[in-house]
Amino acid sequence: MIFYAGDMVLEPVREVFDGPKNGVSICRDLQSPIGAHYVLLRVKDRTLARRLIAIFEHSERILSEGVSPYVACFTQNELLCYLFDYREERRIGLFAPGQIGSSAAWESVCVNLVLECLSSPIPFPLLSLSLAPDNVHLEKDGAIFFTPYYDLSQLSDADDESVCARRCVELMLSLLPTKGHLKSAELMRKKLLKSAFRSLPELYRDIKVTELPKKRKFKAYMADLWRHNKDRLFSLMLVLCVIAAIFAVIVLLSQLIFGNVPILRIFERCFDVIGLRSLR
Repeated sequence: MIFYAGDMVLEPVREVFDGPKNGVSICRDLQSPIGAHYVLLRVKDRTLARRLIAIFEHSERILSEGVSPYVACFTQNELLCYLFDYREERRIGLFAPGQIGSSAAWESVCVNLVLECLSSPIPFPLLSLSLAPDNVHLEKDGAIFFTPYYDLSQLSDADDESVCARRCVELMLSLLPTKGHLKSAELMRKKLLKSAFRSLPELYRDIKVTELPKKRKFKAYMADLWRHNKDRLFSLMLVLCVIAAIFAVIVLLSQLIFGNVPILRIFERCFDVIGLRSLR
């Protein structure tokens, strides 16, 4: 089936999910000169469609961010459709074992995951679904992004920020590369058992407070040293240049007045001849 959204003509090229209440497919815009791809979420159930509309319309995150989490919303036949940007998948479950090889790398990915949750305008009930391992993706540089491959039969209107924080922690702990006593991981486990997480900023602070100190590279250290001492070094170089200029003027005047430079005699072998005897 071809879908029409504004000026876009969308042709499905891959079916990601097809359930009784909704489906998800990857579509290509036939009108795009570069063949742009999008994720198309199709809602089949009318009751679910009304719930989803209400979630988007009353989301405090969308209102505060002032941006829409989707590219377009439209209806076709009896389907409610949401169109999202498409990014090539790099599922965290597949790529994390190769990229997260240390505790510091794990903590860095955890921070990026929480930051992505904080910056995303997706309403919390959908963000909770986005935190399923198959919807979380890891870039080569450690950045995180989500894909909207939702099974909306699992959608819960009651899922709030605390639920998202808990799902973040559960995902983080499943990626931990070592069973060592890492302070950030231990704190997560304790608070998870007590259901103590209330917000994503709280989770972010917990990780940053307990994370391992980062080892600074030599290049970064030298750049930081230069940044903090460049004024002093410039002053020192200026003084040395002035001294060198004064010395050059003295040498020039000595050459013009005496025909030589007396000060340079200290570098000559002055004791080669003593009286009538030569040491050579």
